[in-house]
Amino acid sequence: MQLKRYTVGSFILMILVGLAVYSINSESMSFDLVGIHFPNLPIAFWVVVPLALLYLASVLHMAVYVLVGNYKLRRLNRDHEKMIDALRDSLLGVAERNYVFKSDAYKVMGKLIESSLILPYETLKTIGNEKIDEALTLLSDIKTHKKVEIKRFHLSHTTSLMIQNNLNRLERGELTADEVLSRQDTYGDVVCQKAYETYVKTASMGSVLKYKNLLSKSSLFTFLGRINGYENGIEMSNDEAVSLIKNLKLTSDDFIDLSNILAKNMIPEQRIRLFESMSEQCEDVMEAYFYTLYDLQMIDVANELLNNTAHDEYQIFKAYRDLKRSNKHYDIAIFFRRHCN
Repeated sequence: MQLKRYTVGSFILMILVGLAVYSINSESMSFDLVGIHFPNLPIAFWVVVPLALLYLASVLHMAVYVLVGNYKLRRLNRDHEKMIDALRDSLLGVAERNYVFKSDAYKVMGKLIESSLILPYETLKTIGNEKIDEALTLLSDIKTHKKVEIKRFHLSHTTSLMIQNNLNRLERGELTADEVLSRQDTYGDVVCQKAYETYVKTASMGSVLKYKNLLSKSSLFTFLGRINGYENGIEMSNDEAVSLIKNLKLTSDDFIDLSNILAKNMIPEQRIRLFESMSEQCEDVMEAYFYTLYDLQMIDVANELLNNTAHDEYQIFKAYRDLKRSNKHYDIAIFFRRHCN
């Protein structure tokens, strides 16, 4: 539109200048310039020619700047679209991003967002952009454990959203522990371990041991708690139990926790032999062995073992022993209440 106005104005100016010159001098002239002969034409014509050349040069100048401006604008528009995608990926927790921004206006923001994870306030529902709004809706729905269509986002199973969504599906029963455990590469460690914690409650011993690479302290205690149990009980020798326990690095407190769990179903003699055997192989089990003996009222055996320890060792058990000798009878569990809650 501006070029049209400029063209019309330029032609009006050229016509007016030509008419003014012609009214003053209507003669004609010819001349030679740089070896070129120019024909005999009215002087008014030769006055208008530079104006016409100036018009053409200015139009060419404007055309160049329009092309440069359009190129920069297209580059900005492309970077804007990339920025929207980068913001969406940052909301969705996509780890692998590779956005190259060409315009200076987006380069700094692009570098920052590419290495960031955006965690919006829960009150933010929409911003008016379709891609961002879809991501915000997905975030909200997964957080509230709703069923979502997540495949179209093409997220890796390692993203926090995909992990939480699969945990939600496990919770709703849309995924079974068998499905998850048979496809560990698809669902990842977090989901598989959660599924395994459910799996060990009812699966056979052979099936549980098949996936023992997923064993955690929680799933180990749940599984061993089934030994000699009435419901979903299993039979397991002490050697098998010890072999399984060795897969994890347990602390002294953990072994006391384990003793309390086994106390529910395991035969007392087997429980004593288990901790006796483990205490011979690992010093960290000794406290749990003392705890087990006192819990099962094997007072003499425990006292004899304590008498063979250093003066500053196992102080809690020695205090309990002294209370027993003073006819003060307490449950050993109250001295380890943190393990029994």
